[in-house]
Amino acid sequence: MRTRIHLTVLILFLIVTFSCYSSENTINEDSKSIGLVVELESVYIGGTLLIPSNLSTKSLIIMSSGSGPQDRDETLEGFKIMKIIAEHLASQGIASFRYDDRGVGESTGDFVNSTIEDHSKDLENIMDYFKTNKEHPFDDFILFGHSQGGILAGKVAVGNESVKKVILMAAPAVPLVEVVLYQVRQEYNNADIPKSLIEADVSAHNKLMRSIEDDENIDDTYRLFKDTAASILYAFSSSEAVVDSLKIQQGAIAKANEFKIIYGLPSLTSFLYHDPSKDLEQLKVPVLSLFGGLDFQVPIFQNKDRMENALLKSGTDYHFVTFEDANHFFQKAVTGQRDEYGTLEKKFVTGFLNEISNWIIGS
Repeated sequence: MRTRIHLTVLILFLIVTFSCYSSENTINEDSKSIGLVVELESVYIGGTLLIPSNLSTKSLIIMSSGSGPQDRDETLEGFKIMKIIAEHLASQGIASFRYDDRGVGESTGDFVNSTIEDHSKDLENIMDYFKTNKEHPFDDFILFGHSQGGILAGKVAVGNESVKKVILMAAPAVPLVEVVLYQVRQEYNNADIPKSLIEADVSAHNKLMRSIEDDENIDDTYRLFKDTAASILYAFSSSEAVVDSLKIQQGAIAKANEFKIIYGLPSLTSFLYHDPSKDLEQLKVPVLSLFGGLDFQVPIFQNKDRMENALLKSGTDYHFVTFEDANHFFQKAVTGQRDEYGTLEKKFVTGFLNEISNWIIGS
């Protein structure tokens, strides 16, 4: 049983001095792919502008990827999520810009120590760049965010008159801490151990995150986390003829040390207690939200109602679409669990791409 949760799964989420270096390639006769490196005050952000020769909308789609350090294509085991979406949009006359996270590809900076405010500023400054770009100027934008990128899209759109629409792809509507705790439970999905132990582990994670956030009682919550991890390892070893207590204690210490580090990383902690629904309550632009029926990273039952209540409170127009057999990346899935991601066809479920482009053009 694997009880270790990877950072890339957990985080499901400048005053600018502009200059730009670019390289240009023709994808086909109807669109151009232009590589850009946008210089901000403290970092360079590399990305790709994909622009059709005939535009069906004057808005530029800016695409923000999901949790963890992602390249501009949000590549998942060869599945280039954002690139495929961008190329479809271009075929429908819709321009887009997708970009590397800080510290990835052509972008500089330190992803691990970047906060939600850093990522928000990057997104805002990218918009400002295109407003002043003489060759490819855009004044109107549609923010597109997948998973944690959806948190950024909602946050940056609040009160920004340049943002005309928001598209949320498997985006959380609850604080990320709630998503993390759900994922901790998911790790024990098929485990043959007492539920009381599982819930004790969930509480241990919760207490460790909160103590690190508040910078209080960290030694106590670390010790509780370690002891709980040891109890669970003993439970998994109960059927063995000989239980190696030293090995179990070492494993518990290693797990506690790992999560103490993970839960202290700014790239995660700055998102943990940010409530995306509070941003959604303030939106005054149309919202398209896409859900996967087999998404077990940002599940419908945890997020859809919270999101809808927030958008109802905002009074804005919104449209929800659920793809029944889709996982977190909107591939056609069997179980939706992470262990099958690499085995799935590297394409989106039927209707996913058209749903996005039709809404952009028609809404």
